[in-house]
Amino acid sequence: MHTHALADDLRPRRSLWLSRRARWTAAIVLVLAVLLTAGLVVYRLNQQPYAFDRLTRVAAVGYQAAGPGATRAYLDGGRAFIGHPTGGGHFDLRAVDVEEPGKPIWVNSSLTEVDTFRGARGSVEVTGRPDKDGVRTVTLLNASNGVPFATFEVAERDVWVLVGKYFLRYRDSDHKLSIIDVGTAKEIAALDQPGGPRSWWLVDNWSGQQVPTSVDGVQLDEPFTVDPHIVRATPGGGLEVVGLSSGKALSAATGLAGPDDLVYPYDEQVFVANRQSGQVRAYDRKALGKPQWSWSPPEAGSLPTFLTVCGERRVCVGEERHVTALDIRTGKPDWRLDADHAGHLVPVGDRVMLRHGTGDGKRSSLVDTTGKIVTSWPGTQAARLDEGSYLLFPLEVPASGPFPWTGVQAGNARSRQLGDLDVRLDSCTWSHKYVACAASGEFVFYKVRTPWYSGRL
Repeated sequence: MHTHALADDLRPRRSLWLSRRARWTAAIVLVLAVLLTAGLVVYRLNQQPYAFDRLTRVAAVGYQAAGPGATRAYLDGGRAFIGHPTGGGHFDLRAVDVEEPGKPIWVNSSLTEVDTFRGARGSVEVTGRPDKDGVRTVTLLNASNGVPFATFEVAERDVWVLVGKYFLRYRDSDHKLSIIDVGTAKEIAALDQPGGPRSWWLVDNWSGQQVPTSVDGVQLDEPFTVDPHIVRATPGGGLEVVGLSSGKALSAATGLAGPDDLVYPYDEQVFVANRQSGQVRAYDRKALGKPQWSWSPPEAGSLPTFLTVCGERRVCVGEERHVTALDIRTGKPDWRLDADHAGHLVPVGDRVMLRHGTGDGKRSSLVDTTGKIVTSWPGTQAARLDEGSYLLFPLEVPASGPFPWTGVQAGNARSRQLGDLDVRLDSCTWSHKYVACAASGEFVFYKVRTPWYSGRL
């Protein structure tokens, strides 16, 4: 066979450069890689807590209070609910934008005889003053427009709480625990509760330990996830887990807790601390009969004073001179700290702020993951600002006049003086970014955080 070879100048050649399509593909891949890298850097920066800034006043709106009733501000993200009495038993409640409070989102001036109010997710809970018969009216307003959508009457000695879409009320007159669906106003169950108002407990979870609190530990916002169960005491030292949607017991057992014992439901467990022996036991809330583990303090006669979560997988037992952190899965101590008259404890991540001491020695101390006190602030009380930081205030806040505010980063124990405010502390709420308070004749709003890109410490 005879073949003919092409001349060199006619033979097709492969280019030393990529084809045009390949070049475009490589360029697009390179751009995407750069964008992905930049996005990851920004994401990581945003995971770090914003730095504390000195309190910067961003806005204010005046008011004229007249008569009894709570004058306060309640933050809800970038808006706030502000209210004050206007005289003659009337009350002015409005929702405002924090940055422009002079332009209300809505106003409700039809409320009367208001004692106090607070924000709840999607609603505003307004509690009235007791009438001549000792009856209060609890009104729920739609947080979007201020329109009432549910009303409940409670006696002065009753105990009530809003849990998600359920209104729980302990009726002192007949010792009944009533569970009501807020949406339908239907009573789901009325349970006999002869043990009194302190014989039933809400179920805590880690979501509830990431929202702001007052200096008394009261949550200033509803957790993102609310557990729709309660634990209640029953005759014979029994405990019972009740689902709020049905009002029926999901698990029950007797001989678990005496009337003076500490009971603390957390997530899928129920912890019981015996006030006589000091022993702490953990139970699976779906099977209460047999304890998962038990722990006793090494010192005889050391009795528990409080029982609370102090980490996502830890529960802390307070005693007169110690605090012990137990692993909720095994009951083994993670650490045991010498702390005289340990009292209020506020967790942030794996660290806790502990209020302890007596007399002039009272102080707040930041405790790290090993149970070591990192830093102490004498004469202070702490509140959780968010999932990474605290606010500190003097133990004795003056009735009038300015007092100091201090911010503390839990991760590195770094503190910063934020400034002095002349406000009523019990009128204030705070969030990750803002502080809202009632001052003399005006509601005031401050920024407490500075963005990561500002360059401030």
